[in-house]
Amino acid sequence: MRGAGSREERHTSAAGGQLNAKQLNSHISNAGSTDALLTLFDAHSASLDHIHAANLWNKLGKQRIERRHEGRLEQLVQRTLDLVSSWSEEDRRQLHQCQLWLALERGADAQQHLLSESQRKLCRDAMVATIARPSGLQRSVAAALAAIQHGFEEEHLEPRTGYSLDLALPSSRVAVEVDGPTHFLLPDGRGVRKSNGPTLLKRRLLAAAGWRVTSVPFYEWDGFATANERHTYLQGLLGYSFFNPF
Repeated sequence: MRGAGSREERHTSAAGGQLNAKQLNSHISNAGSTDALLTLFDAHSASLDHIHAANLWNKLGKQRIERRHEGRLEQLVQRTLDLVSSWSEEDRRQLHQCQLWLALERGADAQQHLLSESQRKLCRDAMVATIARPSGLQRSVAAALAAIQHGFEEEHLEPRTGYSLDLALPSSRVAVEVDGPTHFLLPDGRGVRKSNGPTLLKRRLLAAAGWRVTSVPFYEWDGFATANERHTYLQGLLGYSFFNPF
């Protein structure tokens, strides 16, 4: 219908008006891009509470972040700093990831936006407290990997980031993440599965912390019928030189 516009356009155009807390949450939930989310933040930063901020970070974690967004993202970081004491455990985990992004990728420029040491510890503790439950898929990959390379640890706690790595060789800073269906968006029209926002963020932060992260997607692993096929697959992912260093 002429003049109706897309749902995202309608939400974005309404961002300049006065919204109550429920309406603002609804607009955040329905925003479909980084620009739309940051436009909402620009218009309503003064009335943003810890729930709105948590929802914004959750949605932003699933969007494509570009260099041009970084200035406004830092403003959002600054706005959330005073809200940390009222955040839930899940909210603090998200804030911890935001702090990691600043510390690992922004360097000295981000120091003014970091929480105090005690606040950062509070957020990191929330991250570490997440209970990791290895799936049958992960155990299958772990068993196959152990047959060809010793030393990988299951659910290794990465100290700087607080992430739990599915399989890790700390001495070489090599990690294998076993990605089940919850790590992916629904297949697109060509049947291609793309990793979701939280999965991409984890890989990005681990890479910034000096880890080489390799993914084992469930739909590839399930296609192998024999142990020999799985061993060959893992060797191909990690590289022949990794298993034959000399």
